[in-house]
Order: sequence, then C-alpha cells, then structure tokens
Amino acid sequence: MRWHLMKQTIWMALAMLGIGLLPSCQSAEDKRPENLIPEDRMADILTEVHMAESRVSRLGLRSIDSSNLAYKHLENQIFRKFKVDTAAYTKSYTYYSSHPSEMEAIYKQVVDNLKKKTEVSKKPTRS
Repeated sequence: MRWHLMKQTIWMALAMLGIGLLPSCQSAEDKRPENLIPEDRMADILTEVHMAESRVSRLGLRSIDSSNLAYKHLENQIFRKFKVDTAAYTKSYTYYSSHPSEMEAIYKQVVDNLKKKTEVSKKPTRS
C-alpha cells in the first residue's frame, strides 16, 4: 500500500514537472547558478521531499492550510538536514527543470532511492 502511494506521488510529480517544463523549453536559463546543488544531492533532497508529501497526504487533514503547514514543517527539516537554504533549492530546482535530461537523471535516482527505502521497510523483522 505504501509503495502504491509513493508511486502515485512520483507520477504526479513527474506529470507536474512535464507540464512545468513546457514553457521553460522555450526560454531555458542555461547559466548554472553559483550555489547549484549537485545532482546526487538534489536527488536525495527530492526523495525526502516526496516522502514528506506522502506522509502529509496520509495524515488525512481536512484543511489545505493544515496540510501546507505540516508539509512546510517537514520541508524545513529536510533543508536543515541537507544544510540547504530555500533560495539554493529553488534556484537549483529551476535550473534542473529547464534542463530536462539532467532532471530526468535526478528523478531516475529518486525513484531508485524510494524503491530501496520501501524494500528496507518491507523486510520482515526477526523476533
């Protein structure tokens, strides 16, 4: 069940990414930002971001405001964990969004990361 929710979240994110890339294909920003987060680290951050989105969606909060607050709290924890500020994350995400081949490589790694995490959580515990 968990993997189904994660898979659904990933597909939704990829669809939103695809829609977001349409306008950026016309006016791609080719200049790499100074504080660009490396691809492997960005994949780790996005893995955590998608897990946070999944956690919040499973909470079943009735209010969108409550969901947003819960997600923002988790997002801030992720940024602290990876020692990244919001500006660096936003600039990096924007850059990678305007470079589809790089973003595709990042999301392949995100999917692999999520698969590994679900495999670890599915392993039976020995008593």
